[in-house]
Amino acid sequence: MRLVALQPGNYHDTLRCNIVHCPLIEPEAAVQDERLPVGELQKTLSDGWIVDQTLDGRYLFMSPRNSGIPNSWKHPDPNYDPKAYELPTRSADDGFLRHIPSYEALSYTWGTPDNEEHVCVTDPDDPLRMSSWLQVRANLATALRHLRYPDRPRTLWVDAISINQADIDERGRQVKRMSQIYPLSENVIIWIGRESEDSALALETLRYFGEQVEYIISHRWGDAPNAQELDWWRDGHTLPYDEKTWKSIFSLLHRPWFERVWVLQEALSCNRVLLQCGRDSIPWVSVRKALLVLRQKTSILPPDIRGRLFAYARGLMAPPLASSEHLLLWTRNQKCTDAQDRIYGILGLLDPKIVAKIEVDYSIPVWKTYSRLVLAENEVYQKLNMLNHCNVMTRCEGCPTWVPNWGQPIDGANTGYLSIRRFYASARSSAVAKLIEPAYHLQVAGRRVDTICRVGHNLSGTFAEVIEEILDWAPKEPHSDIYVSGGLSIVAYVEVLVRGRTSDRALGNNPCPSIRRLSELLTQAIASAKLGNNVAREFKDCFFVNECLFATREGYLGVCAKGLREGDEIAVILGCDFPMVLRPRGSNQHEVVGPCFVHGLMLGEALKPPLEPPWKDVLPVTRGWALSYFINPQTGELLKNDPRLGSLPAGWEEATTLDPFLPPFVFKNRETGQISMNDPRMSAEAIEQRGIVLKTFELI
Repeated sequence: MRLVALQPGNYHDTLRCNIVHCPLIEPEAAVQDERLPVGELQKTLSDGWIVDQTLDGRYLFMSPRNSGIPNSWKHPDPNYDPKAYELPTRSADDGFLRHIPSYEALSYTWGTPDNEEHVCVTDPDDPLRMSSWLQVRANLATALRHLRYPDRPRTLWVDAISINQADIDERGRQVKRMSQIYPLSENVIIWIGRESEDSALALETLRYFGEQVEYIISHRWGDAPNAQELDWWRDGHTLPYDEKTWKSIFSLLHRPWFERVWVLQEALSCNRVLLQCGRDSIPWVSVRKALLVLRQKTSILPPDIRGRLFAYARGLMAPPLASSEHLLLWTRNQKCTDAQDRIYGILGLLDPKIVAKIEVDYSIPVWKTYSRLVLAENEVYQKLNMLNHCNVMTRCEGCPTWVPNWGQPIDGANTGYLSIRRFYASARSSAVAKLIEPAYHLQVAGRRVDTICRVGHNLSGTFAEVIEEILDWAPKEPHSDIYVSGGLSIVAYVEVLVRGRTSDRALGNNPCPSIRRLSELLTQAIASAKLGNNVAREFKDCFFVNECLFATREGYLGVCAKGLREGDEIAVILGCDFPMVLRPRGSNQHEVVGPCFVHGLMLGEALKPPLEPPWKDVLPVTRGWALSYFINPQTGELLKNDPRLGSLPAGWEEATTLDPFLPPFVFKNRETGQISMNDPRMSAEAIEQRGIVLKTFELI
């Protein structure tokens, strides 16, 4: 690797450095985390107490609800051995830092090629003797001036200098090493530019707010131990910030660093990260916590900051907080010079098993890079959830329709339900897929469900703006019309309108309204043909730009991004968690139109026998995964095992895993040791043995 040995100097002195070439050698021994796993530590706590991991890896003990006991870094039993829960530290003595070389890694944006500066490259054996001049862009030059010490050298890894950007092969090799280069550095320094627009105020505000709150990896947040402001984490609690303070935060979040793809994996690569603006710096974890918690305070945030945080914080919720799909949705609204970097720029945050299947190659077409992610997901997980991000209106020109266009921003459509692991239309089945070359078609297996016979108008705007369309599609007899899969049609219609975001299938506290309440409100609106404030309030976040309602010949109701037509087909593809709209093109070939939400197909109903009363599906969220459970409302009995599927095949068992890229409950083959997120009872063969007719679709 090439390192930049930045020579000492004052701010206005000529920039001087020498280039050091050396191997990157892994540490002799990594620090062993001898702490108990969170699940085991939880067993040591009394009723009501919870322990979970924070963003920087520490264990946080949270007191019983409404107990008044503050959260703590200490076990509630003062006699419990701290080694079981305290985060181990690194030092040179434990061997972790005894690797070559020692350096700091810089995270920054390149900026424009205007006003380039020259850096004097000196002879390593004689720092006063110049050997050549190196051109760098102004933003990097400014960063180096702020970062150099006045009295001693400082060794940095800087991509613009440490990688020969003109050599495509070298650039590709170095991209795959990012998951080593940044974590093995002594520190990562995020440089966001000079001090301006009250940046010092913004940093101090975020630092202090970050010290008052903690965010844990099960998507919860609360007060930090020893917090001075105990209620600042609460959603509705007003913060003492004036217009100047909010404006300074807004300006900070619109700096180029926050708009780029590449920098995220650099910032999330380790816990030793500082964000620096001019001469001011704060711990990055404080910024990350502050932005994640502020994002939840929608009622008190200024609209411009709320809009920015909603999109940006999806990236901050990287694994284990969120799925790869969160990150890929995030990249679509970020900037990068090369469109392929929407994939390559987050490789360090993806499952290493996926990364191993993706060759970094800037010489191939962009769409082929995107296709490799689809194929890698199928090969590693036997899943096809990347198909959920295909869209007939935004597909790459001239490429297969089953390849998502990650370079196209999403204007609201589908992001509300695609960015979370909430549904299982294919019921944890294993994908059956094969690439057909040279046509580059993808052959998949699934069940053809129905044909679309009616397509609505674009649902754009608020509930009030689309009320006429909503009333037109509503059941004519809400109290008696029966839906195709059973139950009242008004219930199906309501769930389609809110894309399944109700409290009915959740366990515990859930802020979403119930289907019953929503049905009653909509029934009243239908009867009066008027929109009340209470209806508008409950449905206010239901509609996204570029979506429309549709109906099928058999009576299914759904919603999809615009672009579908009458005659398109609804299919449930094995290994894909959303129903898919496909467009027949003859000879069993189909174009991918995009994913859809269809009441009666979202929880595996197309691939499993009907669920017998009184059992109901529920979807408790564990570590960000909404896993399908089954509850008997009459007795409260809760089952993880689907009562429709019988026992697991011989040799298989359910198991738990802490792998952030897998659901917490997986299936393990005792004989081979194979771990799968897919239920062995949901293989194509097992499904067909239960009488479900599957077919092959050739996606073109």
